[in-house]
Amino acid sequence: MTNYRIPKEVTSELKINKAIYLFDLFFIMGLLLGAMVLGNLVITSLKHFFYVFVGIVGLVFILRPYTNPQKRMYQALLIAASRKKETYCAIDDPTNERNENQ
Repeated sequence: MTNYRIPKEVTSELKINKAIYLFDLFFIMGLLLGAMVLGNLVITSLKHFFYVFVGIVGLVFILRPYTNPQKRMYQALLIAASRKKETYCAIDDPTNERNENQ
């Protein structure tokens, strides 16, 4: 009878090395593939600048903001762009709660 090992968690991301995750690699590859497809729409003398620009934008998009390290920058930008501007919510200050309890 074959013994299968079932992983305890399946939601963690796969790391290729210390700095890059598998999703990040596929994201950059997909972005550069899209840039190559759209490269025909760019003036020939500006193609290299276009590829560099798309690469830099891709690297910025996969960075993780220090305010929310669970998300990537493109996710944080999507959340900020899609939220309702006229809706406000209170942000609790943990230092203020400690002062009130004393």
